[in-house]
Amino acid sequence: MNHLKRLPLIAIILVVICGFSFGQDQVIFTVEDEPVYLDEFLYIYEKTNRDKADFSRASVEEYLDLYKKFKLKVHKAREMQLDTIQSLQVELAGYRKQLANAYLSDKEVLESLTREAYERMLKDVSFSHILIKVSPNANAEEEDAAYQKALKVLERLRSGEDFTQVAIQVSDDQSVRKNEGRVGYITAMLPDGFYDLETAIYTLTPRTYSRPIRSKLGFHIVRTDGERDARGEIEVAQILVRNRANRDSKSRIDSIYSQLEGGADFAELARKYSDDKNTAAQGGYLGFFGINKYESIFENTAFRLREDGDYSRPVRSSIGWHIIKRISHKPIPPYQEIRRTLETKVKADSRYTVAERAMLSKIKEENNYQEANWDRSRLLKEIGEDYLDYRWKAPKAYDNQTMFSIGGEDVKVSDFLAFLTKNAASRLRINRAMSAQQALDQLYSEFEESELKAYEESQLEVKYPEFKALMREYSEGILLFEATKMKVWDRASEDSAGLKNYYKDHEGQYLWPERALVETITINSTDDAVLQNILKQIPKKSGSKLLKKFNKKAEVVKSQTVLRDKEELSPDLTWSKNSMTPLSKDPEKGVTTLQRVVEIVAPQPKSLDEARGYVIADYQDYLEKQWVNDLMKEFEVKVNQDVVDSIVKP
Repeated sequence: MNHLKRLPLIAIILVVICGFSFGQDQVIFTVEDEPVYLDEFLYIYEKTNRDKADFSRASVEEYLDLYKKFKLKVHKAREMQLDTIQSLQVELAGYRKQLANAYLSDKEVLESLTREAYERMLKDVSFSHILIKVSPNANAEEEDAAYQKALKVLERLRSGEDFTQVAIQVSDDQSVRKNEGRVGYITAMLPDGFYDLETAIYTLTPRTYSRPIRSKLGFHIVRTDGERDARGEIEVAQILVRNRANRDSKSRIDSIYSQLEGGADFAELARKYSDDKNTAAQGGYLGFFGINKYESIFENTAFRLREDGDYSRPVRSSIGWHIIKRISHKPIPPYQEIRRTLETKVKADSRYTVAERAMLSKIKEENNYQEANWDRSRLLKEIGEDYLDYRWKAPKAYDNQTMFSIGGEDVKVSDFLAFLTKNAASRLRINRAMSAQQALDQLYSEFEESELKAYEESQLEVKYPEFKALMREYSEGILLFEATKMKVWDRASEDSAGLKNYYKDHEGQYLWPERALVETITINSTDDAVLQNILKQIPKKSGSKLLKKFNKKAEVVKSQTVLRDKEELSPDLTWSKNSMTPLSKDPEKGVTTLQRVVEIVAPQPKSLDEARGYVIADYQDYLEKQWVNDLMKEFEVKVNQDVVDSIVKP
């Protein structure tokens, strides 16, 4: 199906300004007393015609005629009850959900988070930390104990104790004895669950200590040690000589380096000498990498290479000696270039809860949200403390308290119970260390969020004229497609008798153009005397006579003919009878070939099979025109000419 495409946001805004502002409630025409409003016509007229939407009388009248026919077909589709087909309803619901997601977010907050992530990506920040480990699912007591421990560590640091010593003594980071708490340089975005830590790293005053920062690992006390412009990514190749017993790796790498300095090819040396079997066959090609993927000595050496093609002196890592060649460098792209990709990453990250919370607050403010003073302990007693079990069933008797109201509509306990019944997975995911009341409060928060979003989604057509227009456009597009498929496309393909009759009535329209009958002659010889003898006879004799004359004892000549259009003709041939190409000899095979134009064939009718694609397309057009004529007789269309005249520019 050719689905209708969504307008870019700026186009929607322009349409709203130019169309909806003065077209509301004015009816431009009716189909069987069903009104089509001016704002709808203006929206689709401007969208379809774009720069050509000049509002001239000819342009408006032409498009009005097209739109009347469109609406006639849609009206017929509804009369055929195509809008009740379940598969089409599911398709439309899926589109609505997808479209609604673009509206069910706080765009300003999303833009702010995306911009923030980009600005952070422009800097690499070096930091140190002390980690007090605690599970993401810790209960309140465990959480508080870890937090209090982190506070005591912070007091020791602020009182002047040496960071390295404190880190080695108390940090739960497994790398602390190796790095003494110094993590080194990182760049945004950090993995999901570390947004607060990232924020602390990028906003903390250098050489000061942060308050305890919670991540999914536990509590971090952070100190920033420096920053630099982001390194981006570098593309490199390498030659590796591994550390091995009984081998002087240093002498070996120096020998390779001397060969490079003498002009040897890097890729050839890598293939011959590199111990990195994963890259040696590709000339040492390692690909792109950013910071913190390899050891710092390797990374720092690679990023110090200033020009593409530069290579380093031998450097030693924990596994051996490397010579690194820079192939290219990829800096952080401009914001607009990666904005969409970054938006997607932000939406997939838990930091997006900031935007979610802002959106929910906005929904509450705009729709008169009121939370009722309902009895939580009574609800828990009625539900039963086994409600986290998959076998739980909602109680039949309960106090149907109002929990909150939104847009003047009450949301009650019965709605919450339906949510709990439907969302068994949410109940089973609950942390079992929570009390029954804590778990119920969490589920209530999820329920409240779900109800607020559902209410906002139900109001999209009212709040956003462009959303309403897009949904109408898509809905009617689905109906039009289905009706046209049934009335035109399927019929044209399946009605073989009708197709044959149409072809007979219009046979003269389906002609082969003037073509050349081209003969390819193959001579099983490269001897000039034989060839000249045959060449003399070619203009005088047809293919069969030629074969008869020269193939008496053996197959000397082969002939094959084919019809060619002008554009298919060999450049060595002219559009005239007996035009011939030069001889083409193949000494290895012992054959000679040439082509000649036997005759120019006048235009001829195509058979139905030869013209089937064209005939079906024309038959579809014929059936569609016939269908529209029938619809115009079946349904009454009334145009309000005054409204039409009001939008025509003189």
